[in-house]
Amino acid sequence: MEVRKLANSNVSVLEPKQHKTSTQPGRSNFERKVHKRRLVAIGVLFAIVLFILGSQIVSAHMTYTSTAQKIEVNQKKLDKQKATQSDLKVEINQLKDKNYLEKYIREKYMYSKPGELVYNLPDSVNAIQK
Repeated sequence: MEVRKLANSNVSVLEPKQHKTSTQPGRSNFERKVHKRRLVAIGVLFAIVLFILGSQIVSAHMTYTSTAQKIEVNQKKLDKQKATQSDLKVEINQLKDKNYLEKYIREKYMYSKPGELVYNLPDSVNAIQK
């Protein structure tokens, strides 16, 4: 409320204040600048949040990829070890057979019975040429 005195009188009149938003062009420019600054600040904040979240996603994806590769390599090693284990089990079972054991010892360690002569013959023609 605004107090105004009447002309040539001691009487005051109480009148409401008038808003002059449209008559002040400087005020609207100031408001535009403030809104623009706020919009830029919000945009920068949004970009920072997107960058942080994006880097987290990329980091998680790289970790997942490296873990998947390690799992694949270890799975291949495990399969190889299982194959080796099954081969060794077969060999253990064969070594329990007396005839196979004698044959294995004769071939591997050149073992012979008393009075027996052992001759080594090449397996193929290529072995002779070497």
